[in-house]
Amino acid sequence: MMAMRKLAVAWAISMFACGPALANEPIEPVQVLMDMARYNAGVEPDGKAVYDDYFSAGMLLNYFSDGFVDAYAKALLAHKKGRDTMLLDHDPVFGGQDGCVPKDVTYGKPETHNDITEVKVGFKRSWCYDGEYAGKDEVTEVVYRLVQEDDEVGERRYVVDDIRFVDRTPLRAELDALAQ
Repeated sequence: MMAMRKLAVAWAISMFACGPALANEPIEPVQVLMDMARYNAGVEPDGKAVYDDYFSAGMLLNYFSDGFVDAYAKALLAHKKGRDTMLLDHDPVFGGQDGCVPKDVTYGKPETHNDITEVKVGFKRSWCYDGEYAGKDEVTEVVYRLVQEDDEVGERRYVVDDIRFVDRTPLRAELDALAQ
């Protein structure tokens, strides 16, 4: 009985120690999306391929800001009315239509200014193609914009508010244009 009680206490302490700390780290939602991109890039494309969905209901509710979810929903509804079945024609986390499994992924130190935290991620996405060509070892840079919002129990947590590839239009601006 005493061993069971000690085990239960140890489990509870580990849950409290890991749960909120992970939820409050700005890098966590970024890593979740990058892990999904890594998985998706490694799936062999065929009729039975199953990819992780960045924008499933669970992902939108847990890893994206209210503002992002609103922009995504408006764009999705506008496309549904137009009978268009594809909202985005590229992978918004990976940054293209095809590519290699991200290699040499680096996460910059989170920088916070005026309640907005940015995390820069770098990775190689074209390294696996045969031959020598310009861009094979190019590092793709993506800036994740994060904000803190209350979760279902009122605790502050970081969520993705926007994704912007360096020198490209931010994803929320793309979604806003698609909603028109």
